[in-house]
Amino acid sequence: MYETIRVGDWVIKADVEETRKQYEKEIDRCGCLLCENYREVMKTLPPDKVRIFEDLGLQPSVCPDINEFGPEGDRHLYVASYFIVGRMIEGKKEWDPDRNWTISFELPRDDHFIPEGFSKPIVQLNCITLLPWIMKEPYE
Repeated sequence: MYETIRVGDWVIKADVEETRKQYEKEIDRCGCLLCENYREVMKTLPPDKVRIFEDLGLQPSVCPDINEFGPEGDRHLYVASYFIVGRMIEGKKEWDPDRNWTISFELPRDDHFIPEGFSKPIVQLNCITLLPWIMKEPYE
């Protein structure tokens, strides 16, 4: 069942329950230290940010497409893409509630990172953020 969800200036019509079901399946995930750091930090998000993901049927720490672009001071720049069963209704600009956290939505450009068998239609949520390094192993 589709729900209309507003995130900043974006309006997404999402099948939240179907999106949850898609992420309950086995999803290929990179096991490198950079991606593990992203997943671990995302488990510590404040409730207002967690709610953004959960309202769309996502878990912040379960992401099929994570990219790390190196340190910026004491934080690391990440770009991560999540997939939602749904459609974009409106919205054009990135949503940046705290200057270290940018969210935008788009149609997927290709299906390389979309989990196999993921229900359609698909909207891609892009999260660009600066996160601390919390792993015991040093960043290299």
